[in-house]
Amino acid sequence: MVALLLLNACLDPVQKDSTDGTDSGDTSGGGGGGGVTIQDIRAGAVGDGETVSLTGVLVSSPLTRADADSGKSDGFFVQDPAGGENSGLYVWSQGQFGTELTVQEGDEVTVNGQISDFYGWLELAVGDASAIQVTGSGTLPEPTNLGDGAGVDWDKWESVPVTLTNQTLVDVNDFGTGLLSSGLSLDDGFVFNEYDCRGSYASTTGIIFFHDYDGSVTTDDWSINDRTTDELAGYTAPEAIDTTIREIRQDGVCGPVRVTGVIATAPSYGEDKDRTYVFIQDAGGGEYSGIVAFSPAGYTAYDVGTTFTIEGSVSSYYGLAELYVGDTGSLTATGDAEPTASVITDPVTDWMPWQSALVTIPDVTVADASTLTTYGTVLTDKGVYVDNLFTLYDAEDGTHWSSITGPLNYTSYDNVPQFLVEPRTTDDLKE
Repeated sequence: MVALLLLNACLDPVQKDSTDGTDSGDTSGGGGGGGVTIQDIRAGAVGDGETVSLTGVLVSSPLTRADADSGKSDGFFVQDPAGGENSGLYVWSQGQFGTELTVQEGDEVTVNGQISDFYGWLELAVGDASAIQVTGSGTLPEPTNLGDGAGVDWDKWESVPVTLTNQTLVDVNDFGTGLLSSGLSLDDGFVFNEYDCRGSYASTTGIIFFHDYDGSVTTDDWSINDRTTDELAGYTAPEAIDTTIREIRQDGVCGPVRVTGVIATAPSYGEDKDRTYVFIQDAGGGEYSGIVAFSPAGYTAYDVGTTFTIEGSVSSYYGLAELYVGDTGSLTATGDAEPTASVITDPVTDWMPWQSALVTIPDVTVADASTLTTYGTVLTDKGVYVDNLFTLYDAEDGTHWSSITGPLNYTSYDNVPQFLVEPRTTDDLKE
């Protein structure tokens, strides 16, 4: 899937009870619960940590996607045969389900386990596959059609299959999770999907998941997860729109775009990976003027000052904004121009607006050179690093440059944001 801009929905908090997020996986405790329904459990008839035997419920999903390392699935969903609000529940396997479990949608099952409230998501935790017995088969109720999702109390539909109509993808984050016009996320709990920001679906059907890890519940903490790709129906792909890098970076323009007259601020790179990356910016430079163009279709060498017309899709890689030039895009050199370097003299508390822009920073001193030999970087007294993507250089603690120039790169591996000036030659490091 094309990765796109980070999910930045500004949504009002939604009231929901939550616990400390501790999954109580031990299913050996005592307690009753025989003969209760899922609706009874969701109404509080069986409390967190109590054991229960659910009988006559229907399997409403395939196994969730297996973990890439273990090959094990986390679980599956069950539903009361009558369907409706509060009729669904997640059966959590504690990562134990492999090929030994062969339940299918529509199977009638008895499940013995323990109720667990995991960050507000109600689950039925089981010890292993022996806690689940297939006792017959039944007909699943049709997913409830909730229209466009406006005003829905999603807490009542947690773990239940539903259908939404006329949904537009208003954003897509680094991990391919879309934000729908209903406020819900469109996620990949069962299958991967391909879609783009500003694309739309006539209908989306799937099971409602809930995840709230930060304690501030918003509608996008609920997600709809299609069980097969057929449950996403009537997709209309967005068309490329003419825009600027500044509108992409500052105003949140997303999806397929076309930018013209943009200028390479550094040589292209990526030859070792048979890919092409190039820092580009709007003519004139400035805040929010920079982005990285990325094409996976082999390496092409471009020089500083090459101008382009680019058709691609707005994306993000660990917070680094990109224009992804895929099979339907194009990266076309159109001429040459001198890129403008913005001189930054005032103290900067937030470097994000300058990401990928060509900058010149005067009066710079190396504060920490300990990572030069290992990573090719040194930390400066301006809060940014100097990196060696394009050229090697020498430095030590206390090294002073009258100015440094280069596009401002960005990484956030291990959730540690770093801004790195990339000098194109040693001439960009002025003594």
